[in-house]
Amino acid sequence: MSRTVHVLDPAAPGCGLALCDALAILQEDDLLVILGGRDHAASVRRRRVVVDANVPMPLGIPRLASRQLGKVLKRLVTESVQLDPRFSPETFREPIGQVMAWSESALVATLGADHGLPVIGQIAAVSGRPPRIEPWRRDQAIVHPIGPEIGPLLARRGWRIGESRSAADFPMQDVEHRCGRRADRALVRGQWGVRRPEELVVAIAADPPSSAAFSSALTAAATAGVAGRSMTLIADPQSGQTMAASRQLADGEARLSGESVHVVFDERVRDPRFVAPAVDVVVTIDRSDAPPYPPASVLALRAWLACGVPLIASDRRNAASLVEDGVDGRLIPTGDRNALVRVLLRMVDEPSLAVDMGHAAAARHGRGLVSGRPHWFRIRDYDLEGRPSAGMDAANAIAASR
Repeated sequence: MSRTVHVLDPAAPGCGLALCDALAILQEDDLLVILGGRDHAASVRRRRVVVDANVPMPLGIPRLASRQLGKVLKRLVTESVQLDPRFSPETFREPIGQVMAWSESALVATLGADHGLPVIGQIAAVSGRPPRIEPWRRDQAIVHPIGPEIGPLLARRGWRIGESRSAADFPMQDVEHRCGRRADRALVRGQWGVRRPEELVVAIAADPPSSAAFSSALTAAATAGVAGRSMTLIADPQSGQTMAASRQLADGEARLSGESVHVVFDERVRDPRFVAPAVDVVVTIDRSDAPPYPPASVLALRAWLACGVPLIASDRRNAASLVEDGVDGRLIPTGDRNALVRVLLRMVDEPSLAVDMGHAAAARHGRGLVSGRPHWFRIRDYDLEGRPSAGMDAANAIAASR
């Protein structure tokens, strides 16, 4: 059984905290190379992931990092060759047999590097503009979409698509349900300036960040304000479009009567474990029935559910693979803002609804991977035709049954 070198670009869509937490559990004796500077490597190490090397990415262009990445991969392969275990069993390690890239940028940099190892891609989300790569290099890797939604997008970009991975294949860090941490709940809500204990706090989450969910939530919150219900929206300041949308709302609030919308920008919303005790529901929806571009990472959505926060999402394949409508969240028709308003108003009027859904979300998603590492995470031989090798699961039974 050979080992794997993982190449991770922490700044890429889908490579956020949820993926790092999963890698911290699954890594074992595998190696990890970070695309980015020392600050990126330090941020990953803070998630208890072992980083073996980092490669700066000049100008943020992955193919420019290929030459340096090739040198690092060759060095790691050379250092992995150990003495015969008959003479030094305590120092023997399995050789490196493949490179696993966790984003399109990591795939481009890895395929352009000179290392001679098979390359496998695992991608949870895509960026708005695909990174540049020579067409013939795309055929040298099999790409596995994480979640059922982004496979067609990757296929249209020219990647060779293998079987999809289920979010259930990735373990979650141990988390404590938000309702059991009342002190944290009061502290964080106080920092946000939440005006009343019964006020509904709605987090806007997406990886990659998108202004669509934020704009729709703003409209829903403003409508609820006219009806006399108050809400607090928590958003990531990373997206400049959300800031612009909030300013437009502030300009229009003078013409509206009723409760004002309270908007807070807090980068901690990227990590549900820090703010989940104070959040009642998380929202990520689309504004139209057109195909989402780009879709949210299924791993990021599952991280909220694992922390006991119910999810309101458009009825897309990613969300439908996670949420059972009415149990641990709500699936609403794509582009139907009125449906979002009705759901949020009901949660304001029935506070126990969000609590019950939160308990169900934590029970369904808050457990780690009990069976250990999935077969595909470290394999002996990989079929470059995209078929699973012996011992690999071709599909996830849990995901297929939903």
